Amino acid sequence: MTEGGSNKGSSESSQSPDWELLARELAGESAPDDAARISPEHREMLQAIDDLTSELKSDIPHDLDVEGALAKVKARPGFTHRDIIPLDSGLRNRWHVPMPALAAAALLAVGFASWMAYRNRPRETAVTPLPRMLGTGVGVRDSMTLVDGTRIVLGPLSSVKVVSGYGSGSREVEVRGDAWFDVTHDASKPFTVHAGSATIIDVGTTFAVRSDDPAGVSVSVSDGAVSLRQMNTPVSQGVILKAGDNGLLQNDGRVVARRGSATEDDVAWLKGRLVFRDAPISRVAAEMRKWYGIELKVADKALNNRHLTATFAGEPAERVLETIRLALGADIERRGDTAVVRLNEGNTR
Repeated sequence: MTEGGSNKGSSESSQSPDWELLARELAGESAPDDAARISPEHREMLQAIDDLTSELKSDIPHDLDVEGALAKVKARPGFTHRDIIPLDSGLRNRWHVPMPALAAAALLAVGFASWMAYRNRPRETAVTPLPRMLGTGVGVRDSMTLVDGTRIVLGPLSSVKVVSGYGSGSREVEVRGDAWFDVTHDASKPFTVHAGSATIIDVGTTFAVRSDDPAGVSVSVSDGAVSLRQMNTPVSQGVILKAGDNGLLQNDGRVVARRGSATEDDVAWLKGRLVFRDAPISRVAAEMRKWYGIELKVADKALNNRHLTATFAGEPAERVLETIRLALGADIERRGDTAVVRLNEGNTR
């Protein structure tokens, strides 16, 4: 090969990408003669970016509520429509590229850097997927569907983290607060929930977990069965709970199985209902924090021995507090997001 030919080949392989050309190709809008102008190296990059975006698309939950997310943004304090930045039609004239290709160019800007990092990575280094997380705010419920079809619904002020590599070697999630699971069973990869100090392993089932119950971590099984045990203990120590059972991992580490005691009240929150059945004031306080963002503070210790039986379905906080006041025979003083509960001087029962 002549020296001139060698220099020409070197120049072609090291030249800067023609971004307009690559954007049109990625958007599917290239002209017939464009393909010949794309070097093998840049075509490899386009294929890698296309593969990456395909993976991203497959990881998007099918029930993603875009309109709901937009509504939440618009509801934020201080939001105005001036905060919405429209795509300026002048961009098309500036770049002389159709809008779909503009989107492709934006993708290229990110994808090129990702592709270069991937291409230059040490070959022995494994790429570990990042964990996925979902969290809810006060009074908000939300859901997600995992890659295996398992569905998770979160109660207010709760969260779930899907452990890295979910589905490839194991299926583990970490939960705080209230969560309901409809699990796709796979005996070779048991679905495992870590909640507080508890480990729950599915045996093909539908069940609910409450990790912040003052008495411990509670599990209510609607269908199938689960194994409940304290974290970091042998699997053999797990207590099997079947459909209709309710289990409690107490704060002292013991598991109490309450056979046949599971009721619809255990998952009433799925329908936006807040149900108390002879509930201690500590449980009432925990639920008021999650559903209404109110800190219920008990000023008199005698009230700790009192229990509440009541059902709420979207009532305003003032009405809920009034019901609590009447049921406990107490006085409640509201101070912003705090409600102080005191014994009524005329009621010492």
